[in-house]
Amino acid sequence: MIRKLKFFAVLILLLWGCQTHDNPNIRVYEKERLQMGTLFKIKVAVNENQYTTGRLDSAIEKAFNEIDRLEQDMSEWIKTSPISMAAYHAGQKPVLITPEISELVAKALSISKQTDGAFDISFKPLGKLWDVKNRTEPPSQDAIDSAKALVNYNRIELEETELKLFLKKQGMSIGLGGIAKGYAAEAAGKILALNGITNYIVYAGGDLYVSGQKGSLPWTSGIKNPKAEERLFSTFGILKSQGIATSGDYENYFVYQGRKYHHIINPKTGYPSEGYRSVTVFSENPALADAYATAFFILGYEKALAIVDEVKTIAFIMIDNSYELKKSPNLDQFIEEF
Repeated sequence: MIRKLKFFAVLILLLWGCQTHDNPNIRVYEKERLQMGTLFKIKVAVNENQYTTGRLDSAIEKAFNEIDRLEQDMSEWIKTSPISMAAYHAGQKPVLITPEISELVAKALSISKQTDGAFDISFKPLGKLWDVKNRTEPPSQDAIDSAKALVNYNRIELEETELKLFLKKQGMSIGLGGIAKGYAAEAAGKILALNGITNYIVYAGGDLYVSGQKGSLPWTSGIKNPKAEERLFSTFGILKSQGIATSGDYENYFVYQGRKYHHIINPKTGYPSEGYRSVTVFSENPALADAYATAFFILGYEKALAIVDEVKTIAFIMIDNSYELKKSPNLDQFIEEF
């Protein structure tokens, strides 16, 4: 989906390999595949007396196929996708899109308005300019200003009834990487559920969609320590089905003249956002977790807290530059910290 994807402060699944649980009949089964420019893993916990390996393989294969289907439509790296065609015809005419793209763009635009553009799917020109995986020094101010002029979610026109998308300014382009992986993870989960599997984790390049539990125990996860990535900063049990996404400054960056430049760019300044090392968002909707993780990293604690007060279905953990942990007051509704 996105070659230059958000390399998150990755959520590690503790016990990803050998699981322990109280029911000897519970079998943990997993498969993985490279999709949307990242690694997807699907892990299920089932009663081995009820599921054969063939049945599990079939269900998981259908889930992976659903991710592939979405990628064909939503990837800005596939020239024939509606997303690519919208960029090709930017400033000229609208293009036809799928119902899934319409749903996702509508959700993205709503979050953009709520966060005053901290999350903006028209961000792609800035992301392409910075390209922190390959850069060794910052772009010029003129180049940043030129790219910023193409970033404005208000110039995205969505016709939901007619399924049309129009980028009003020539040179504009959009990327759904900041929201589509969570969406795809949930879509894969729905396929698993249709095949009778309700206890699973879909890992989408750092994003998680978690459903049910393993036996009578909750799924367990953790957040990497930004200071020492071989250790965990926080571990927790997952109390209900939800999406979890983390944005961090330390897995995708370059250093120039002693200063770190990471990939989470503030659309208003055109430069990497400052003040935080890691932000993890929990949401009943994994696409929201994906998008708000980026937005909250840019907005900071107070503004994120105001949004959580309004949107009751999300919570967060933040790690600031002083490695202080900041949490939303509703966090215990989503996880149990160890």
